[in-house]
Amino acid sequence: MSKLVCITPRIIYEHGVQKQFVNTRYVERLTERHVNTLMLTLDNPNQNEIFGLCDAFLVTGGWDINPACYGESNDLEQSKNVHDTLDRIDRDVTQYAVKHQKPLLGICRGHQSLNVFLGGTLYQHMEGHESISSNHLLHVKKNHRIQLDSNIIVNSYHHQAIKVLAESLDVIAAHEDGIIEMVYHRDLPIFSVQWHPEMAPNDPISKIVFDTFINLIP
Repeated sequence: MSKLVCITPRIIYEHGVQKQFVNTRYVERLTERHVNTLMLTLDNPNQNEIFGLCDAFLVTGGWDINPACYGESNDLEQSKNVHDTLDRIDRDVTQYAVKHQKPLLGICRGHQSLNVFLGGTLYQHMEGHESISSNHLLHVKKNHRIQLDSNIIVNSYHHQAIKVLAESLDVIAAHEDGIIEMVYHRDLPIFSVQWHPEMAPNDPISKIVFDTFINLIP
């Protein structure tokens, strides 16, 4: 039976109508590896029944997390387009994956969500990491979980980042300026990246990220 990865939705507004969606790039990186996908939807009354169908979870990129989720205010309006419903589903997926020891991959916002909903915090705004299609240099710590070179080049499209790391996470890779760009759970098949590997399907780094994720699924 094929593996099923459930993907968190994001929101777009068209002509005043809210729509839930998943970026096709995420889907393609999974289906090309012969994995079935399912888009989760918001505010299901018995969502754990749906989560129970999933072999693994992908928490995608998107708008900023409400800083109230990590004990801060948004008085300076540095966190943009916060949406509590998106925060809830990211939180619930993360907590379900931890409780049931299910594989989870977080990407960009998903990387930040993993940290926040395991007890960490974020920088609400920072410079120098936005709209970089390449040449974003990361230093990788030697580890047994994911095999990468000691230096890797990735893209970067974020203005928030991990500030205080959740206690259950280990740093795998960081930018030259110290910003944490890849983490792995100390005990569970859960990891996340700050960049967007789905945007570069032919890049060896992207292939390693998605292959590692798929191989974690029993």
